[in-house]
Amino acid sequence: MRKLRLMLWFAAATAVGLFAAAYVTNLKTPAPVGEAEKARTAEEIAREIVTGEFALVDGRGRPVTDADFRGSWLLIFFGFTHCPDICPTTLGTVALVMDELGADGDALQPLFITVDPARDTPEVVGAYVAAFHPRIIGLTGSEEQVASAAKSHRAYYAKVPVSDGTGTGTDDYAMDHSAHLYLMDPDGLYATAFSQTDTVEAMARSIRERVARK
Repeated sequence: MRKLRLMLWFAAATAVGLFAAAYVTNLKTPAPVGEAEKARTAEEIAREIVTGEFALVDGRGRPVTDADFRGSWLLIFFGFTHCPDICPTTLGTVALVMDELGADGDALQPLFITVDPARDTPEVVGAYVAAFHPRIIGLTGSEEQVASAAKSHRAYYAKVPVSDGTGTGTDDYAMDHSAHLYLMDPDGLYATAFSQTDTVEAMARSIRERVARK
């Protein structure tokens, strides 16, 4: 079932990475006869569907929206604090990217948005991200607020029961979720997304170049 969910997500996650690029051929702008047909880029497609909106609370319980970060580049990751592998690995990578950027990192604000608000209270996410880097801000909220934030980024997540051996599978759960890092520009627009295969050096270089061009 997990493989099926992931396959369905990869088929539906139109906002990021190679998925958007796969649609470029079929999403060309109609042109009058005699004019060259203009194909939209993957970035242009993603900018239309990744709005990046959210209304959540930070580690101190203070309301926070995407508008509060206008003027800063955002590096956003959706995960959960009980995650055994992808989340700590990714947040560790974010910390290394910040170190690699050095002073250039002042323009970048990393955000961790939980997909498990039932367990990830403001205090929990605040303490969790602090263990990786002091610049990372942890965000949580109600189930509805988290779902809305994920939808605006086209981020996937789903609760997965974990059995205790009794066959009930109701004692605990994990979360399937997408693992992209979303880079949003100072105007709140989608810039690009990084995957698990991108190196620290490649991400830092891409961010530095974009910041310099803006």
